[in-house]
Amino acid sequence: MAASGTLVVYRALFTALGLSMVGTLVYTCITDGSPFRAELLTPWMVTTLVDFYVNVIAISTWVVYKEVNWISSVFWVVLLFCFGSATTCAYIVTKLFEITPLGPSQDPLDHLLLRQDSLPERKCSFVTVGRIIFSILGILMAALVTYTVVTDGLPFRKDLLTPWMAATLFDFYIDVFAISVWVVHKESTWISSVIWICLLICFGSITTCGYIVVQLLQVSYEDPIYHVLLNSHSKRIINHSTQSVLKPSEGGMILLKCKLCAIVSLDGAFEFIKLPLLKKGPYLGWSIYKPGYASKIDVLISLSGAQKVHYIQ
Repeated sequence: MAASGTLVVYRALFTALGLSMVGTLVYTCITDGSPFRAELLTPWMVTTLVDFYVNVIAISTWVVYKEVNWISSVFWVVLLFCFGSATTCAYIVTKLFEITPLGPSQDPLDHLLLRQDSLPERKCSFVTVGRIIFSILGILMAALVTYTVVTDGLPFRKDLLTPWMAATLFDFYIDVFAISVWVVHKESTWISSVIWICLLICFGSITTCGYIVVQLLQVSYEDPIYHVLLNSHSKRIINHSTQSVLKPSEGGMILLKCKLCAIVSLDGAFEFIKLPLLKKGPYLGWSIYKPGYASKIDVLISLSGAQKVHYIQ
């Protein structure tokens, strides 16, 4: 029930934010005209837009990881760059509606953050690239902010708050909110969460890049990609599923399907058969059936070692 309640709250919250952003864009277009006007591109508007799009790049990286094919990835990334946080909210809500919680102990954010196929095998092969790219983006953003402060003064001036600047800031901070949800999920204490969120609010994408680089520095090249996305508790749950020992049922047949093979146990005899991945899920939840029984037994399995399974009665 707790997981279902949390899921409903997230769906309602991001739906409301997305609709608010769409309403803001429509209202600003009606009252202030098109945003594609040269006079709107003040130094601080340019800096704000760059800040905004660095966050979009960070969110787009997650979307590309999350999607199972390049067509859908390109589709969502283009929408992100065109419509900003309205697309962010739409994408998150879409993925939230694809989640069906399996129990109160499972966090819906784990399902949201992770892609649904081949979770354990995906290694951090682009860790170095990610570190370099986001380090460069963070440094460039810091340099741009510094340059704008020096040449145009501080941003806390009433004359800068035009209708389109206000709409851009609202757009920007909805994305900051989405990133903050991940930060709160990722951090182990509320103190560190509050510190990072305050930095996100104050320094925007500079903090986003810094936080991503910090997380990438904490993983090795052999770690699965979910180590970057999940908190330590969620990682322990998944890692625990790889440490249990197979307990074949006595006198019954068990069919265990996984990406590497199927294990058929009949009175303790095992046979390994190559099969494609037949079911997907970040918690590796699978079902097996015993002959003569109408109910099924749920198991957690390790795709890195198909012989290691743990029964959940």
